[in-house]
Amino acid sequence: MSERASERRIPLSEFIRSLETIDLTDPAASSSGNSLTSALRLSCSLAHEICKVEEETGRSPTPRLDWIDNIAVYSQSNNNAKVNIFDTTLLPDEDDDICIELLPCLFDYTENEARHVDGIIYSLGIVFYGIFSGGERPAELELKQIDDINHGVENGTEELFEDFNPFQQGGSIDPAALSIHQNLLSDYNLSDDDSTSYDFTFQEGDGPRKKRTQNGNFNMCSVRVELLKERGIPRALCDLIANMLDCANGTLCKDEAYHDISEVRDDLQLMLDKPSIYLHDQDMGSLSTNGLKFGGAVFGRNAELSTIKDAYLRAVSGDSEVVTIYGQSGTGKSFLACEFTKYVIAGGGIIMSGKFDQLQQGKPLSALASAFNQYCGILLQSCELASLKEMLAGQLNAAMGREAFHLAKLIPNLAHILSLDMNIVIQDDGCANAQKRLQYLLCRFVEVISSIFAAPVTLFLDDLQWADSASIAAVNQLLLRGGVASQTTHFFFLGCYREGEVNNCNPLWKSLCNNSLVNARSTQVKLDNLAEETLSTMVSETLCLSPRLTRSLSSMIYHKTKGN
Repeated sequence: MSERASERRIPLSEFIRSLETIDLTDPAASSSGNSLTSALRLSCSLAHEICKVEEETGRSPTPRLDWIDNIAVYSQSNNNAKVNIFDTTLLPDEDDDICIELLPCLFDYTENEARHVDGIIYSLGIVFYGIFSGGERPAELELKQIDDINHGVENGTEELFEDFNPFQQGGSIDPAALSIHQNLLSDYNLSDDDSTSYDFTFQEGDGPRKKRTQNGNFNMCSVRVELLKERGIPRALCDLIANMLDCANGTLCKDEAYHDISEVRDDLQLMLDKPSIYLHDQDMGSLSTNGLKFGGAVFGRNAELSTIKDAYLRAVSGDSEVVTIYGQSGTGKSFLACEFTKYVIAGGGIIMSGKFDQLQQGKPLSALASAFNQYCGILLQSCELASLKEMLAGQLNAAMGREAFHLAKLIPNLAHILSLDMNIVIQDDGCANAQKRLQYLLCRFVEVISSIFAAPVTLFLDDLQWADSASIAAVNQLLLRGGVASQTTHFFFLGCYREGEVNNCNPLWKSLCNNSLVNARSTQVKLDNLAEETLSTMVSETLCLSPRLTRSLSSMIYHKTKGN
């Protein structure tokens, strides 16, 4: 017997009625959130199955209003245990899988060029309405059916009444009636092959209770989703179902209307993958006050970010590393570096950040002084690090002695850590090269803080195209394996510069970017403009709208900016 022979397969309508009704407005319904996710998974699986059938066979299901009764649901368990199809905890469980099967009666097996995709989308929308309403049928359809009956409208429906049973007629069996009954068995895959059969049996006195609606007179009516909104179904999901039901009426513009089931499937998958963006309702009060927030995620730069992280991990393992990010202005170099610094801080590393200014190119070490001073300011303000400040001061004094005064002139907050009186005039000991002395002291400072906090030190400097020679020389000294700090600490340097604006004639800059001159591994990361698809994703997630709805806006932005 095949694997599927032991599966319990039931109509989708019956399965839905077995699940807990979703009502997110009821505080007592604590499991409604899980039920919503389960229903969303079921809907996405259904849309995926329709797309799969269309791709593999070239056939599409016939538009009709009773799809929900002609779709089978069965379970597959990875643990080979008996699975209860009515277990409401089944869907969210990763070990079990709810599967969808479209019964053959949904396909007419004849090529019908007149079949409209709108009708198929509308039919699936009716199914989704039933899934999220707990099996309820739209009131508009019920009223339309009553109205059709009262007016004697011929709707192309063949009904087999509930008391019909070709095996209970007495005497001979009408071949026509038997033929109809056999067709029903075929529709439900009730054949001798257990691998494709439902676990249904017809008991004596029972007959098939199925109503078949042909495609010829398939009529659609307007359906409202107010019931779903009243139960707290997220607005995005209500809009998705409403668009499916309204697309056949021609009331939606081009961007809002669905043109294919694959678009429905993609939107449902986004709701499952990123519910905080595409499913759950947004805080409109916060949006109206604070506006849209940009820069919350990295788009199209994951590979580059991974490259920088890998280099950092090598530095943590003991190698000195230098990474430079370059590209045209506006490509997101600083933003990528900022995302990396979050990674460093989350991992317990030490980060010092500075930025060169075009107007301060004549002031040596300005960006380094700012980076080190800012870090010392954080140490002074942190209550959690209060117990380590005294140890830090002691080791810095032991490592630098009276020379600490000269470093404190460059880093004012260091004077507060060391309790130095900067008003006292200290006689210069006649150092022949004050720049080399500062390089030495910076290396000692990095060595001490890395030792005390047992963490790698990362120095990030932005806008290197405006860096002065003294700053580049100091970074080189930190990177050289023969330097004072590099022997006992793990140091990582990250820099950003604009492509085409660096003075390549500067020999110190060449040494920084050339691993043959600096005893450290050098990695260069180039950023180009964003691709159109990446920009589309960024606009979509920023606006919390499906890419289908933001496609026109994204296209306009891309053609204006070229991804920059």
